[in-house]
Amino acid sequence: MAYEYIKASILDIGFKPWSCDLMADIADIVVVGGGVHGASTAWHLAKRNAGKIVLIEKDAIASGASGWSSAIVRMHYQLESLVKVTMYGREMYGDWENIVGVGESGFRKVGFLVLFPEDEIEHGHSVIKMQQRLGIDARYISRDEISQIEPRLSIEDVAAGAWEPNSGYADGSTVANSFVAAARSLGVEVRIGPEAVGLTTVDEKITGVETSEGMIHAGTVIVEAGFRTSALLAHHGVDLPIVPVRHAIAVVKRTQDFGDIHPVVSDRVARAYYRPEAENLTLLGEHDPLRGPVDEEVEVTKLPQMDEQVSLMERFSRRFPGQDSASMMRGYTGVYDCSPDFQPAFGKVQALDGLFVGAGFSGHGFKLSPGIGKIISDLVIDGSTDMIDVSPFRIERFAEDDLLLGG
Repeated sequence: MAYEYIKASILDIGFKPWSCDLMADIADIVVVGGGVHGASTAWHLAKRNAGKIVLIEKDAIASGASGWSSAIVRMHYQLESLVKVTMYGREMYGDWENIVGVGESGFRKVGFLVLFPEDEIEHGHSVIKMQQRLGIDARYISRDEISQIEPRLSIEDVAAGAWEPNSGYADGSTVANSFVAAARSLGVEVRIGPEAVGLTTVDEKITGVETSEGMIHAGTVIVEAGFRTSALLAHHGVDLPIVPVRHAIAVVKRTQDFGDIHPVVSDRVARAYYRPEAENLTLLGEHDPLRGPVDEEVEVTKLPQMDEQVSLMERFSRRFPGQDSASMMRGYTGVYDCSPDFQPAFGKVQALDGLFVGAGFSGHGFKLSPGIGKIISDLVIDGSTDMIDVSPFRIERFAEDDLLLGG
């Protein structure tokens, strides 16, 4: 491993054991970012004995997008490759104790219900056929079947639906912290406080990370720092055109007569989603990644605009009649790191040997994070992965104007 090699090299050229060079901060791999993606990657690497791994996070674990995620767990995607990645995540979230063994995911299997407008029926059919071919319990359902699953819905403007009975939601902060605890148990060093301010290179090869607390030497660096990933790469001429988009969330307390918990509802007619929280709350969020404004200060100012919350509340009460009397409990703002095609960029960066990234998830990051962690660890250790073909998600596609379609 690089860690042992560099120590041996320093001794070979005659430095004393107490010299500052020997005391250099050295790792095999540095992971930048303490959200669900960085934490997942660190755990997957440690599970495969990838060497000395250091994870750095400038604030707290899950202090960014992961901690404010709605953490919906579903497998409804147009791209087959992303469906496969979410399948890996769904299995892990549902059997966390046996797969990860430390902490928990907070997963609740309440089902995932999609409401389609007329012009998305063909799309819905094609996605569900593909899911079924992959072995997922996903069903295309009629309006009558929607009412059987969730009779409290008003669906006059809904053409059809899709139903994933084994999906639901988990908890972003819990997952990130559990991954970190599991990674620590396998020897990963987690440092809270240092901010990555730059990457160091020699002859187009990564040699480490410059942090606010000093240099960490490493031959492999993995940057999974959300929208801040772009700035770190830009200093080295690597273009990752992602922007931070504010994602408003309203939390409402359902009326006392509402009854049992409802499934996660993706309302593609009203362009919103409704996700239960605990026993009597519901999170309301925008369906579309760019319905919020681009905002570099999104993680500083967490409060959404009142008109955003009111709009979400109106859509929820139209879909669930009687919930116009629900109580608005609070609101907050999450962040989507949006790419030009609203698809993630992950894998090896061709311009710099030893550099890997995972960013631009555009609102899909939580459900993909277990699988992305495995993919990146495979690429680092083996140079390839058997989960999916990663080439369509390469960072270079933006400069090549080879954008992905679908989602």
